[in-house]
Amino acid sequence: MYDSFDAFEYIDYLSRRWRTIAIACGSALLISFSTSLLLPKRFTATASVVIEPPGGADARYGTAVSAVYLESLKTYENFALSDSLFARAAHQFHLQDETHPQAIEGLKRRVLKVSKPRDTKILEVNVTLSDPKVAQKVAQFLAEQTVALSRGESQATDNAFVEQAERQLADARELLDNDQKAWADLTANQPIASLQSEIDSSVELQATLRQQLVDAQSDVAEYQHTSGQFAREQLQASQAHAALLEKRIEELAREIQAKSTILARRGAARGALQADMAVAQSAYQSDSARVREIRATAGSHAEQLRVIDPGIIPERPSSPNTALNVTAAFLAALVASLVYLSAAFAYRRRRTGFQTEAARGMRA
Repeated sequence: MYDSFDAFEYIDYLSRRWRTIAIACGSALLISFSTSLLLPKRFTATASVVIEPPGGADARYGTAVSAVYLESLKTYENFALSDSLFARAAHQFHLQDETHPQAIEGLKRRVLKVSKPRDTKILEVNVTLSDPKVAQKVAQFLAEQTVALSRGESQATDNAFVEQAERQLADARELLDNDQKAWADLTANQPIASLQSEIDSSVELQATLRQQLVDAQSDVAEYQHTSGQFAREQLQASQAHAALLEKRIEELAREIQAKSTILARRGAARGALQADMAVAQSAYQSDSARVREIRATAGSHAEQLRVIDPGIIPERPSSPNTALNVTAAFLAALVASLVYLSAAFAYRRRRTGFQTEAARGMRA
């Protein structure tokens, strides 16, 4: 049986076949370098957008900058990666080749890359094209339009809140107007002052009649103890007068009671209406303040995007990366040649081992 692995023998085997390794690595270097020179150069321009947390005058909108919050900002990548936005950029800067048109989705995957570096508030828009000037213009355009889209969405949200608050304000205004109109009708059609004056007059008249009744009853008592025809006539007249006064006093009492009931009913109606008016006035003032607050803080409820770096015209191509390509080709050729020589070494030792065993068997 052949011997076990011998490291020195393996190293010696490789050293005697260094030309194989050298040829493989040299060929890989030459091919990769030539290919890198022949490939078309592409340039990557980068525009940066900063994402500021919501501010505004209201402290409730302050957002604590935490790792979770920073991670949530990745959603803004979707603004820059919008298909419609990239289609506009492709049309404006003529990115699609008319002779060899390609789908906008494939072009976007090849040209555009948007990322938010971890634990930062920066959104990076990378555009890779063969023309460095166009790449910078497209990157700047996409960054600016991303800011515009964000502001538009924020403004649309704020407008929805404003419209809702204005509808509530209009309802409160209508309710207050109805209550004020009802109050005007109530004071015009159901006055209280004149009715109170009538009741006071009736009470004064009732008091006067009561005094007259007392005098008439005194006359009746006096004439009852007096004899004679004149006394009897005066007695009858006093009794009739007293009966008339009592009837009138009773009528006044019923009239005062009825008017007092009406006065109480009108007062209760006014009290209830005044309470409704106070509630309507308070709701109107509250809704008015809310509308003013929403209008004043419009645009500050969401994050604020701002272009901090429109990017520069790249001078060095991002691809092909000649150094990376040559290094990768060299390592691949080195590994491949070592694998090949290792396999050849193993095969050689195995065959030598079989031959040795056969020779020993023949001698035996």
